[in-house]
Amino acid sequence: MAGDAATGGTGSVRIGAVDDHPVILAGLAHGLRWHLPTAVLRPVHTTVAAFLDRVREPIDLVLLDVELHDGSDAAENVTRLVARGFPVLMFTQDHRHHALARCLRAGASGILSKGEDLATVASAVRAVADGEPYLSPDWASVLAEDAVLTPQLTPREMEAVRLYAAGMKLTSVARRLNVSEDTARTYLLRARTKYADVGRPAPTKTDLYIRAVEDGILPVPGSPPATER
Repeated sequence: MAGDAATGGTGSVRIGAVDDHPVILAGLAHGLRWHLPTAVLRPVHTTVAAFLDRVREPIDLVLLDVELHDGSDAAENVTRLVARGFPVLMFTQDHRHHALARCLRAGASGILSKGEDLATVASAVRAVADGEPYLSPDWASVLAEDAVLTPQLTPREMEAVRLYAAGMKLTSVARRLNVSEDTARTYLLRARTKYADVGRPAPTKTDLYIRAVEDGILPVPGSPPATER
């Protein structure tokens, strides 16, 4: 449902958003008119599930926040949107480098900080809507250095880490994953080995929790829940 070269045949740049900060998005929609008069910001939802379920009109790109407070994984959210044909531009206040590196590997076209000026936002939106990647020099430098420090966990390893690091016992993790306890233990051991291999060891459950938060597998402690509009 993505548009053609940021015009969709109408001259408009149609922007969807998945974010739980409506005030920021409202200000963005208003301010973009000065730098990108053809921009139309809609629809806006607080979860990827709601966006994909309700979007009807063609969209040229989706602004996606990293931390949605709905229990979803940022990289998995990117994967779901890209699979539906939507270019994704991360639009976030989250500066966890490992989490953002995972989003780029999942197919995001770039990263934009919410603190950027409107001219920069407009430039990033134009680039991604036109099928080009967007990374500021600062983000490009940080992520280039960070890429080798983010382990490549399989989906099952990641889910085991998510459940176990969040406080579940191994038996409960195995039950949730519908596997044996030995298999669940193997997932965790493989994940720990991969973290150790990139110089970020996680020998204890607390260490594993810290790594999961750093990589966006688990939310930042104290993050408020969001309510879908």
